[in-house]
Amino acid sequence: MHCPRTHIELTKLIVGGIEVYSSSNGGVFFDNRQITNFSDPTLKRALVLAEHLAALPDSDADLSSRINCPKCPSIVMMRRFFTPLHVVEIDECPNCAGIWLDPKELNKIHENHLSAREKQLLLNQQMNDHGFVQFDIPTNRFSRQGLKKNHNDNTESLVELALASLFDK
Repeated sequence: MHCPRTHIELTKLIVGGIEVYSSSNGGVFFDNRQITNFSDPTLKRALVLAEHLAALPDSDADLSSRINCPKCPSIVMMRRFFTPLHVVEIDECPNCAGIWLDPKELNKIHENHLSAREKQLLLNQQMNDHGFVQFDIPTNRFSRQGLKKNHNDNTESLVELALASLFDK
């Protein structure tokens, strides 16, 4: 695989037992869903990878241009926000779901990482801002359990009617 920015061969790294591919300018490619193993700054492997990438020299590559996936070279990667605060924009392959982080984007992800409590507070704030209300559905005769029971009774009744109509002929 080659760096989508510099077209130089990517270096295979094994960090915490997980394979990632790094470019000489500090970019990194994560295969499908591997980024979740590195997005939390409290994880040791995330810190080790961030330190390794920070030690690499910067390049003058154009970080705003669209790029092709290192794994699927004929596919142009999509740009999307990684964090709920819309701070870090990453490149994601629509074919293999691989993610390319440009230099320093992993550090930005770590700086903007939200704890579980902060994520819940943000969700509550967004729901309040947009007028959504969250409530629990009470269990009664209209709940799933009640519907299942009624569904089974109705099915048995329909089968009995169908059999009866066969024998009436």
